[in-house]
Amino acid sequence: MSLYGRTDSTANQTKAGRAAVTDSNTRTIVFVDNTEAQLEENKSRGITSPGWWAYDTYTDMHGNTRHKCELLVFIADPDGTETLADDTIAADVASAVNITVQPANSTSSSGAGTYTLTTTTTGTPGALAYVWQRQLAGEDQNWTDISASLDTGITYADFTTATLAYSALASNALDGTKFRVKITSAGGTEEVISDGAATLTFGT
Repeated sequence: MSLYGRTDSTANQTKAGRAAVTDSNTRTIVFVDNTEAQLEENKSRGITSPGWWAYDTYTDMHGNTRHKCELLVFIADPDGTETLADDTIAADVASAVNITVQPANSTSSSGAGTYTLTTTTTGTPGALAYVWQRQLAGEDQNWTDISASLDTGITYADFTTATLAYSALASNALDGTKFRVKITSAGGTEEVISDGAATLTFGT
């Protein structure tokens, strides 16, 4: 029997966590069974075998999600009974998110505007999570996650759902700004990013 346990339990998670390399990052200790280890959703994060894993993620300067995984202990034929909530990291079943309507370009001279994104899903992904990003005109690589007060002269009223809404656009300072969205799910669906980007044009 493994020192760290073959079952998904809080006690075994604590023991496995002691094997994690200590650094400045906050890591989540997750248990992966044989079924989860075979799913492409988990392989895309770097989780490739059953056992206890240390996992964290970050957004790079280009706005892309990066994954950091460390296999703490390999466990042959682990118990597949799940007791800890870790589906956003180690998906239980195959699923996918497909964007059927991409964000559309918008022209605004009235001080308000809305971008709308519609999605359909296959499999059982669970609740969807949206991260809207913007890229200023003249930038060709850097994407920044949107927050309510990210830019002067514009108010982002809704940036965590399928619709990105903005208002108080008082000048052409953000003319040419591009927007895109990243979507994940509570069920660990592999992240999908909208094709291309929607461009904001400040009209006259």
